[in-house]
Parts: sequence; structure tokens; C-alpha cells
Amino acid sequence: MDLSNVTFNKNHKLEAAAKDAVTGLRLLVFAFLASILATGLVAVAAAAHDPGALGWVGAALTVAAFVAGAYGSYLAASALGWSGAITGLIVLSTIVPYLRLICIVVLLFFSVSLIRKAGYRVSLFGPLYKRPEA
Repeated sequence: MDLSNVTFNKNHKLEAAAKDAVTGLRLLVFAFLASILATGLVAVAAAAHDPGALGWVGAALTVAAFVAGAYGSYLAASALGWSGAITGLIVLSTIVPYLRLICIVVLLFFSVSLIRKAGYRVSLFGPLYKRPEA
């Protein structure tokens, strides 16, 4: 058995962190969109005489947006190698609406630079592609 042409990936840690960052960013985008939709549904349900299921769907979507935002923030912050205390503060910040947006923008900026550094093309939808070598 000739193993002379076997090579190992030297950037494995960086590429794994980039994949976690992409997953975290995708969850953050879902959380952002779900939060907007939930706010609209709750506003419509509050204006209606009989909110019924619309209010429950809005509340469930709000909870789903919080969970996706918290887990996405955790994945992105841990992929960046931030300390546990900073990651915990980022995850807790998903409770406060305007602070959540600031944290999403910060995570987006740092995660995109990490993904590009790993040699991937940034895409929030579809598979993750390697950029062609120059």
C-alpha cells in the first residue's frame, strides 16, 4: 500500500470554524425574519376582535426566533473563538431587541471575515463553496 501521495488538511480547524459560523449566520437570518413576521402577526392579532390561533402562532414564532437567535449567536461566537463570558453575553443579548440587532451586525462582520479567511465564498443560502484559488 503506497501512501506517499496522502496529504492532510492543515486548515481543518479554520474550515470547521467557518462552517460553524455559516450555520450560525443562517440561524441568525432565520431568527431576524421570524422575529419580524412574529411581530406582524402579534400586531394583527392584537387589533382583531378574536385573535384566536393568530396570537398563538405569533407567540410560538417569537419563541422560535429567540431560540434560533440564541443558538446562532452561540455558534457564530464560539466559531470566532471568543471567550465563554463574551459568548454568554452575546447569547443573553438576544433577549433585548435593539441590542440583538447590534450583536447580529457585529457577529455578521466578524463571521464573514472568518469565512473568507478560510477560503469559502460567503452565501447565506445553499451549500458552502470554496473560492477558486488565484
